[in-house]
Amino acid sequence: MTNVNRIWTAALASAMAVGAFGQASPVLYNPTRSIKDQGISLSGWGSGTASETDETAYEGTTSVRISSRNYFQGGIFELKNPVDVSGQYSNKNNLLRIMFKTADLGTVFSGAGKGPGLAGGPPSKGGAGGIPPGFGGPGAPGGFAGGGRPGGSTQPASTLDTLRVIVTTTDGKKSEAYVPVTGIVAGSDGWKSVAVPLQAISGLDRTNKIVKEVAISADKTSTFYIGDIRVLNDSTPISGEIQGQTQFNLALGDTVTFVASGSGGSTPVKFDWDFDDRDGIQVDAEGQTVKRRFRVPGTYNVTLTVVDPFGLKAPFSTKAKVVVNG
Repeated sequence: MTNVNRIWTAALASAMAVGAFGQASPVLYNPTRSIKDQGISLSGWGSGTASETDETAYEGTTSVRISSRNYFQGGIFELKNPVDVSGQYSNKNNLLRIMFKTADLGTVFSGAGKGPGLAGGPPSKGGAGGIPPGFGGPGAPGGFAGGGRPGGSTQPASTLDTLRVIVTTTDGKKSEAYVPVTGIVAGSDGWKSVAVPLQAISGLDRTNKIVKEVAISADKTSTFYIGDIRVLNDSTPISGEIQGQTQFNLALGDTVTFVASGSGGSTPVKFDWDFDDRDGIQVDAEGQTVKRRFRVPGTYNVTLTVVDPFGLKAPFSTKAKVVVNG
């Protein structure tokens, strides 16, 4: 191979590498590198705290431990090198994915929030601006408030329902999402993959989409770990089933327990039930496990609908048949 050919081959390889890199999913927090190496600063807001720890790790040897008391107190990732997600925003299957793990009971955490707290607005009814119905919480942050308080304490782990994620972009604007974490199956190591579509982050459409901060809090007093934050593409369709039998032969007044399972890849799902489709499919009950007593003889078609709470993926429905004898 001549020197000229070698030069052109090297240039082509370099161009291909740059193109591949440019198409790679944006990573906001990489678990295989230290916070310092990534140019990330951690701070608390309100009375929450955030610190790098080797107590557990999703990958590598460390993660970020966050203490939170409510939606207005948690931890902040400040990115020295802001991450541009504008190229991913137009695709509804691109999600902000967070690897999340709750702490064991009796986890001890200490220290004060070093950074300013984020002040929230009035409660949201949900269903607008990308916040799904049923998951509405405090409104968009109104700015910065006072910092944390000193001291250490032992906090029992709580069963969390929702994470609040606040994204600050380099144009100074703030966006937020309330991400449900219940019903998501953890891996054998305890880590859960929780995600919100970029298009469902309320207010992100009105920003330049270059992320410089991510703040995370929870709905209850808790300590939890963040093992990874990145954008990924997940077009996995919603699926589900009614576990166990799907045909029932009952006596009048019998109670049936229905149990659902479902998945949407990294997209969270919720479960809606209709117990009689003769009057149309409606939401008679919500939840992965529900009970129903049938008081009138007849044949009933029970419909389970597995739903993307953000409304960006098509729902999935399946049925069970119930015969109630008079």
